[in-house]
Amino acid sequence: MSSASKDALPLRHPVRVETITLRPMTFEIAAAQPDFAAIARHIGVASLESLKASYSLSRNGDRVKLEGKITAALHQTCVVTLEAFPVALKVPVKLDFVPEAELATLAAGDTGEGEIDIEVLLNEEDPPEPIVDGVIDLGAITLEFLALALDPYPRKPGVSFDETAPEAAPESPFAALARLKGSE
Repeated sequence: MSSASKDALPLRHPVRVETITLRPMTFEIAAAQPDFAAIARHIGVASLESLKASYSLSRNGDRVKLEGKITAALHQTCVVTLEAFPVALKVPVKLDFVPEAELATLAAGDTGEGEIDIEVLLNEEDPPEPIVDGVIDLGAITLEFLALALDPYPRKPGVSFDETAPEAAPESPFAALARLKGSE
């Protein structure tokens, strides 16, 4: 993500890694009402009424562990009726961070030919996230996890997509021939 696009984020809360201690530190983030419209546009919802996040961060050497929860009240647009309806979300967040250089070394896996060998293991923890320029942006993490928690095809409660019954299919030419042949 380029720095220009990072600056465009409607919610920012950068934390310098060197300020994080071994003992867990608590960070609270609450989006301000004037930012609600920009955040709603950014994550693709009809409106945002509240957004709060609570994180616990601890550092062990260059690595950082983040755990927390995001709570949001918003309106999504129903894919069936196109009406906005209220949604309340509680999103757990759990991430590990490592310096960008260390992450590049882990990803390369040193195959000897400069190729990246990626092995996908199911039921494994996600790989760590990069620490970019010594900073972890809790605002960007909040927006990313909130967007990921949204239903991509939201339906207003009680609304179902009922397909209209197809009109009677035209009679097949073979059925018409069989009928004609039977009447002879």
